[in-house]
Amino acid sequence: MEMANHMSLDKIDQKILWNMDYNARISLSELAQNTNLSKQNLNYRIKKLVNENILVGFMSVIDIHHLGYLTYRIYFRFKNVDEQKEQEIIKYFKNNNHILWLVSISGSWDLEAVFTARNNVHLNNIFKKIKEDFGKYFSKYNVSSSIFNYHFKRDYLLEKKREEFMPKYYGFEPKQEELDELDVDILIQLSEDCRQNNQEIAKKLGVTYHTIKNRVQVLEKKKIIQSHRTLIDLEKINRKFYKALIKLNNPSKEEEKKLYTFCSQFNFVVYLVEVLGEWQLEIETEVESQEEFTELLRKIRNEFPDLILDYEILQVTKEHKLNYFPLGREILERAP
Repeated sequence: MEMANHMSLDKIDQKILWNMDYNARISLSELAQNTNLSKQNLNYRIKKLVNENILVGFMSVIDIHHLGYLTYRIYFRFKNVDEQKEQEIIKYFKNNNHILWLVSISGSWDLEAVFTARNNVHLNNIFKKIKEDFGKYFSKYNVSSSIFNYHFKRDYLLEKKREEFMPKYYGFEPKQEELDELDVDILIQLSEDCRQNNQEIAKKLGVTYHTIKNRVQVLEKKKIIQSHRTLIDLEKINRKFYKALIKLNNPSKEEEKKLYTFCSQFNFVVYLVEVLGEWQLEIETEVESQEEFTELLRKIRNEFPDLILDYEILQVTKEHKLNYFPLGREILERAP
């Protein structure tokens, strides 16, 4: 029964998805050049991918660290939680506008949430409210600071080999770029659906096409907008999301770079996250099977025997929320 959900993508669909993966705002003309297809054929195929729920969203990756915020990862283990209560908790978390990413996981944790906050005190205030409302349903939780997040293209779509380490990213030292209301409204639109063209956004916000075009270019130049990505239902393309939480043995800067570069060579590694906490690295993959993932970990351990102290494997079973600008207009209220 489950297999009925899987769709087989032909080479052309794979090429379309790969071309849109980092640049979901690509024009049909440019996409036509890259794929040797007519605009009409492309339009038909993209609509079909959307209608079949393979392509389930388009969103700009907005680096919240450039706007004076930090990101934190919190893992939760439930206790005394039936299915109804779990859905209630998930709904509560989805509505929290300090949560950027929310997923159900299997393994030693049940839920992972990426929070955004100005600092540890701000996060603590947000978290206190959550514990007040649902704390009795958590047997344990783990908080770590997300230092940076490298994003890689889904090169497995084209069975493409990665030659060099050139990912997009968000994170690092926070900056405090100033935004006005129009900037914020543009980021809200792009975080919800970046496939909208400048004309559509201009109409919604009551400004000219050129105003939107110029503002988006400035936001990209300042690296506030990192990329424009597609959201794919992995189950539909017969992929699974596995991740490893890795404890490292005090790597030097050089060893760290070697490790990241080694991991990035595998075209199904889609994210590398450096964290400050109980473990130091999270490797996130979109693989065909658990065996493919465990083979990756075996290769990493063989290549870096003195660097890997321990690791934990998790499977992301459902993604509930992904929005790189969850704060919306609240970001304009910078008071602590």
